[in-house]
Amino acid sequence: MRDGTRLRTVLLVPYGTGPWPALLTRHPYDATRDEHDGTLDVGRLVAAGYLVALQDVRGRFGSEGVFDPCVQEVADGADAVAWLAALPECTGAVGMWGASYASETQFGALLGGAPALRAIAPAMTPAMSALDGFRFRGGVPEIGSTLAWTHYAIAPDLITRIGSAREREAERKRWEATERAIATGEAFRAGALHASPDAEAIVVWGLDRLREPLGSAHHRAGKIVDRIDAIDVPVFLVGGWFDVFLGSTLEIYRRLLRRAKDTGGPVPHLLVGPWSHDNTSGRIAGVDFGPGASADDLGGSGDLTARHVRWFDAALRAGAADTPPVRVFLMGSNRWIELDEFPPRDTRTLELYLGAGESLAAEPAGSGERRLTSDPASPVPTCGGAVLLFAPFEAGPVDQAAIESRQDVVAWRTVPLAEELTVMGAVRAVVHLATTGTDADVVVRLCDEHPDGSSRVVADGVQRGSARCVDPITGLGDRRPVEPDQEQEFVVDLWSTAHTFLPGHRVRVDIAPSSSPRWEVGRNVFEPAGMIEAPTAAEHTIRYGAAHTSRLVLRVVAAPR
Repeated sequence: MRDGTRLRTVLLVPYGTGPWPALLTRHPYDATRDEHDGTLDVGRLVAAGYLVALQDVRGRFGSEGVFDPCVQEVADGADAVAWLAALPECTGAVGMWGASYASETQFGALLGGAPALRAIAPAMTPAMSALDGFRFRGGVPEIGSTLAWTHYAIAPDLITRIGSAREREAERKRWEATERAIATGEAFRAGALHASPDAEAIVVWGLDRLREPLGSAHHRAGKIVDRIDAIDVPVFLVGGWFDVFLGSTLEIYRRLLRRAKDTGGPVPHLLVGPWSHDNTSGRIAGVDFGPGASADDLGGSGDLTARHVRWFDAALRAGAADTPPVRVFLMGSNRWIELDEFPPRDTRTLELYLGAGESLAAEPAGSGERRLTSDPASPVPTCGGAVLLFAPFEAGPVDQAAIESRQDVVAWRTVPLAEELTVMGAVRAVVHLATTGTDADVVVRLCDEHPDGSSRVVADGVQRGSARCVDPITGLGDRRPVEPDQEQEFVVDLWSTAHTFLPGHRVRVDIAPSSSPRWEVGRNVFEPAGMIEAPTAAEHTIRYGAAHTSRLVLRVVAAPR
């Protein structure tokens, strides 16, 4: 690197006479594992005629330096691409691939200025913004995934790198203290974020970021929220309907597509499967979407490695374009759909109104209200969805029966459907709510209720009342308290889906005040910057009917291709 730091890099060179275009992946999870157990088959990348580089980022595993998450990848990414492009074995053209952190390093290199970087393939990426599923969602800290990443994915290697045996043992004991706090639930109880945990350094770093105001510059570091103009190369995005970074992945796609239409630049490509952050098998949470749902099959169109090879051949070697540009898995129907763009242009809006008798219908049916108690001492447990957590909390379309029986979870549902209903695109909920507190969290889940009574989550979201006026991507806007006992409109973003509700099934919407440990347990009190209030129970009243149009808003298609 430009400061003399050396990063361990495994270089895989094709047989024959070069030079070759190069493919690079950079991440903090031991790059040597990618030789035999990565998201792509690197042996096939080499056999396809690519010079392949696998690199540990600064401060991780075989690389020198001190790990400074995300921030370091702008300069280091640009330096790594320049080094690789200058090798005599390389043509000077470089592509990058990788999921999660390995997607952020791709965008970081572009932000750092890497003219040799000609194409990227980021998968399950949080690079858009720290506020929409990475550190926060709807203004609520993502405490569960922050703990999962810092404590389990990052801390162990950092501990082994400590030179002093005494300090290494002290940090190992702090790791054990965090482990106990996670096991007992103490790490994510109401108010835990503002305690002073005896935790290892990287966990403290993560929790410190969650304490930052939504508009903090720390949340923009390494993100492209203000720099979409810097993404001027072909982009192939891969996502999962149950991935914690689905919102970011799709927002990047939308912005790149809009720019392509405006400027004539490269059209982004998109592939989304019925996957979570770490499961692309097509079998998740007790649901088998069929063999074609796997990343190893993709419905017979070639596996994920083959798709990448075609993509890079087109981008780096002027090969045939892989068209159409969008391929998404339609759950329920359990088949892949090819599109020119997502969502397809022929979608229409369907509004389903919360009504009397727990009904969900295309027209308001009666008026009334339902009440629930938000008790920070007894939060609703997280149950599936687009999560990245620790055991026993799994991602995916988990049956909600266990939590739907709670008194603080209220539901509305349609009559059994007479014909298929295909949702393809954005999902949001509008909830008219009054509370006795000065703040409130509203968690909404879209579920598919089967004829056997099981209810499987399709999409979910959360909104904190005090953050209703804060832009969920940029963090711009002021937090303000909720007026007690005054009806407020909460707009909850459930991101997007592609799902067919089959005949005999019901569309169901669940509303709850919490989902722990995924999201920080709200304390029902507004806390200005620097102030910490004791948690208190609050009564939430959800109102519905023609004068209080609480509703679910879907994008639907008549007959998907």
